[in-house]
Amino acid sequence: MKTRLALFVSALLLLPFAGLLLSGGDWSELDTTTDLHANSSPLIVVILTLLALLWLANRMLAARSGNTPLTVQRNYFSAMALAGSVLGWLLLYLNHYVATWLSFAEFDLVSAVLLTLVFAILTPAVLLTRAWLGSFPSLLKRFAHLHTLPVPRNDTATFVLLAWVLLLLMSCTAWPTYITGMLWFAPLFLLFVLQMLWGESTILAGVPHGDWGRVACTALAGIIIGNLALGAFLLSGGELQHIPGLSFVQLGFALFGLTCLQLGDVIAEAWRGKTRAEVFKKKSFPIPVVVKK
Repeated sequence: MKTRLALFVSALLLLPFAGLLLSGGDWSELDTTTDLHANSSPLIVVILTLLALLWLANRMLAARSGNTPLTVQRNYFSAMALAGSVLGWLLLYLNHYVATWLSFAEFDLVSAVLLTLVFAILTPAVLLTRAWLGSFPSLLKRFAHLHTLPVPRNDTATFVLLAWVLLLLMSCTAWPTYITGMLWFAPLFLLFVLQMLWGESTILAGVPHGDWGRVACTALAGIIIGNLALGAFLLSGGELQHIPGLSFVQLGFALFGLTCLQLGDVIAEAWRGKTRAEVFKKKSFPIPVVVKK
């Protein structure tokens, strides 16, 4: 797990920069900032909105299933918050090459901390919303028997996908006009490649059998959380450098949701193979018991 996560981060950081150097470019040429200035208020509003959504999703899950994931799976969601903050900064780094969404002319420490908090809350919010959507049996049943997809041989699919991901990441500066939209598929497919190279399953494991429930609920969760976060940001005075078409934005939110889920599956392997008692340890009895012989 740690090796795959390290390769994931390293590839997203190094390959676009390597492509920039190979194309004869320079880092200073990527200065796409405008007259936007870092404003803390919209980010604070987004954080409060996401925290409210996180609490609401947790309560709705408790009402439907009796489980409170934020309490029962505290360690897992803490790990996902940390992973989400790293993922958010990686996406912001990739955005520097294609300038699709957010860019500040002035970027101070306060804005960096607030953005980190936003990224850290986004991923658990998406996963909890997906879990809540998945608690509706009728919704899962509707997506359980859809069209199947032909499955190529695992080694063939792995190396074809690997070549495509490498091409996307290394050519985003050479052909920005053509790669801008497709670049955002790269993080998700890079996780797919790493999972397949390690002989692990991906979130698409059920799709060849016509089971689209997990994928559909996750994409819908990404769209819901993404639109609410974006709406809170814009309504509170935040500005984006570029606002793409509506369909492109929704596709981006869906891809983000799927990336969060696949990243969550990788991190969940740290708890795989452990008994429930090992994962959720019981508290010791507060009163010592003395047994006399």
